[in-house]
Amino acid sequence: MPYRTVDLRAIHTYHLGTRRNLVKAADMLDPDTSPPPFVSDDLAEVAEHVVRARRNGRPVIWMMGAHVIKCGLSRLVIDLMERGIITHVATNGAGSIHDVELALIGETSEDVPTSIEDGSFGMAEETGRLINEAVQDGARQGLGYGEALGRLITEDARFRFRAISIAHTAYRLRIPFTIHKTIGTDIIDQHPAANFGALGWASGQDFKIFAASVADLEGGVFLNFGSAVTGPEVFLKALSIARNLGHHVAIFTTANFDLIALGDYRAPVGKDHPHYYYRPRKNVVNRPVSLGGRGFHICGDHAVTIPNLLHLIRQQIGDRRFTLPYADATADADLRPDIAGYIEGFFSARPDLQPVRPDLLCAYRTLVQSLEYGGTVFLCGNGGSFADALHISGELLKSYERPRPLPEHLARHLADQPGGERLAANLQSGLRAIVLGANAALASAVQNDFAADRLGYAQELLALARPGDVLIGLSTSGNAENVLQAVLTARAIGLPTIVLTGQDGGRIAPLADIAVRVPAQGARSVQELHQPIYHLLCGLLERHFFPE
Repeated sequence: MPYRTVDLRAIHTYHLGTRRNLVKAADMLDPDTSPPPFVSDDLAEVAEHVVRARRNGRPVIWMMGAHVIKCGLSRLVIDLMERGIITHVATNGAGSIHDVELALIGETSEDVPTSIEDGSFGMAEETGRLINEAVQDGARQGLGYGEALGRLITEDARFRFRAISIAHTAYRLRIPFTIHKTIGTDIIDQHPAANFGALGWASGQDFKIFAASVADLEGGVFLNFGSAVTGPEVFLKALSIARNLGHHVAIFTTANFDLIALGDYRAPVGKDHPHYYYRPRKNVVNRPVSLGGRGFHICGDHAVTIPNLLHLIRQQIGDRRFTLPYADATADADLRPDIAGYIEGFFSARPDLQPVRPDLLCAYRTLVQSLEYGGTVFLCGNGGSFADALHISGELLKSYERPRPLPEHLARHLADQPGGERLAANLQSGLRAIVLGANAALASAVQNDFAADRLGYAQELLALARPGDVLIGLSTSGNAENVLQAVLTARAIGLPTIVLTGQDGGRIAPLADIAVRVPAQGARSVQELHQPIYHLLCGLLERHFFPE
């Protein structure tokens, strides 16, 4: 049905600096301040479990709602991260928004009752645009939501208060920071720059990262602070995934921190009792630890319980700082052994190409991300580079170095056709690739009809590309005008862009998401280095999608 929708492009925003905020950096609690009085045997036991887990090299996952940040407790969370106590931080969309605003202007949290009356609630221009654009840029490069924001805050000079940012600290320390958002619940969803495909993909990527941390939770601790729905539900699903995939996750500790008093929180309650419907009681405290772990519920204000938890942990560990799981991770750390070995073998044989290694790995990850979700690789170039584009597509569309057997169901359907045994026995799986410019009819029509020159690639890309696709442009000089226009078009419609150029990069390289600049100048020399580079990419993709 053609249901009506609102046009978010018509939204009126305002400058963040004009908003009155309720939370300020000056109000942030100092981790060295003595905590307020709070006596709890359960809290003391939770602190012991946390310290024991880290001494044994086991993880501590910290899930929190936005109120932890709004209560001025960011410095305390950062202190635990820097001591190596927290190995994974997770939050919802609101938590990330408050963290970004604090890092940007040192203030956050608007006056909702007043601003909702005139429709200005959540309409801060900088908040919506910066977060949305960072997530979109990150998604094009395979980054999750949290890592994309951490990179933004760390690398953008406008974030003068980044020292109090949890996202920045996580990015700096290589601690996974995952954001589990729901579409429509966050103010960034109201902004004209919102791209729900990118937001959904990035949050989905973070869910997979979170599930990987939960899969390693045996002997560790999961802490949930004030997240009544998102935290418990995400945790339970991640735990089910971990166990379904064969990970042994049975004996661990969970603790829920909230203002709600639950009494005997481990006693069974029926559906006639309100506590039955309080998700953290079921999905954090009791159900996950049914195989032998132990769950706790700590009742109290975050401004009281978190300082006391920090104090108890610091009492036990003194000045010790624990090594974080990803502290020494390299750019290749997430690669399968066969993939890493293939890369290592290539660069051992071609040390002259070592300078392009980081960008080549980024290109590989971007292509994997696109192809895994049914995307198409578009390619373009001129002359010898056009021939290279055709060469690449040929290697992607059928086997390159190893067999690519058809899925059993597809082979069966082919064999069922009249004379289909021939198809089933010979056809191979391929990776989607289209070379721009091969359609002579379109090229001549564009050349004849358009007032501007060299827009054929851009027109074809605009007509064929869809979200999730990726563009590879080849230009030895980096100045090919039709390739440049294709890159600009790809940027405008949200496609990741990868370019292969010479060392200078020309005008194109600075505009691309990923620029592989080979260490050579001149068309012949550059093309001689482009070929081994794209052969490596084709080999990597084949190994990823068709492992032996």
